[in-house]
Amino acid sequence: MPHLNRMPAEWEPHARCWMAWPYRPDLWVHALKAVQADYAAVAHAIRDFEPVSMVVDPSAMKAARDVLGADIDLVEMPIEDSWLRDAGPSFVKTPDGAKAGVCWRFNAWGGKTPEFQRDARIAPQILASLDAAPVHSALAFEGGGMSVDGEGTMLTTETCVLNANRNPGISKQKVEAEFARTLGIEKVIWLPGDPYETGTNGHVDGIACFAGAGKVLFEESADRSGKYFDVTARNRAALEGLTDARGRKIELCFMREGKRREAKATANFSYSTSYINFYIANGGIVMPALGGDGDAEAKAAVEAAFPDHRVVSVDISVLASGGGGIHCITQQEPA
Repeated sequence: MPHLNRMPAEWEPHARCWMAWPYRPDLWVHALKAVQADYAAVAHAIRDFEPVSMVVDPSAMKAARDVLGADIDLVEMPIEDSWLRDAGPSFVKTPDGAKAGVCWRFNAWGGKTPEFQRDARIAPQILASLDAAPVHSALAFEGGGMSVDGEGTMLTTETCVLNANRNPGISKQKVEAEFARTLGIEKVIWLPGDPYETGTNGHVDGIACFAGAGKVLFEESADRSGKYFDVTARNRAALEGLTDARGRKIELCFMREGKRREAKATANFSYSTSYINFYIANGGIVMPALGGDGDAEAKAAVEAAFPDHRVVSVDISVLASGGGGIHCITQQEPA
């Protein structure tokens, strides 16, 4: 049976990048102005490559405009939080080339935050604003839980998708059938994930991503031993020797995560040390800088993996304290 949709790879041409504006001080523990500065810096870095549309709660429109300036498009919609990769639509193309979007059942990463009803409705609202068709799914899932190659292959993690806080008792076969129906996926590569990352339960966008057809960029642990080193080793072992949906043997390239930190600005999420949590824009990559000695090494690794892209680092040390990175707060809309 032919697949109805295809999710393009992140390096395929974009119409724009979508983001959402943080505005609630209770979610950022006295760090709201600082995290807004991080969001603005990311938005303007991406704007150098493609348009940016920022979803803003009605109560925060004036404040957002004052910080962002005139070159970021503001879209007024009710929201709770600002992790649009996860709450927003996962854009796909239909067989006739039209734009559509998958609306997952968003439950705030398995109930990590009590207020998420507005965010659970944001995906269809964004699609309606674009006159793009919604593809509704009963699967509890988030955009940060996957990476696709645009040719039928997907990376995801067991600790996220199969978690009882999202999809209790579901089988891999049912999940794979849903990814085929909604995204056109022909082969799912399951990584074990990360049982110690309790915020997202081990989203793949902090572990690995496709860097081209048949090519995966993998983030190794900053530790040389211990439980996090073991997690990384298990995920790497799950990737080695595999082929993609087209039968190509997957080439692995590597980078290293930042040093672990305990400081955090939110109650439910630990500090994000992931450099691989970057955004691929039209001709460019906007990636995290964390203010450590690993910044330059990580940038060089991304430049090697994406030689046709101009790589820009943005300091997100406050944003990272909330548990996520640049990929977590962005969502590409295909051209």
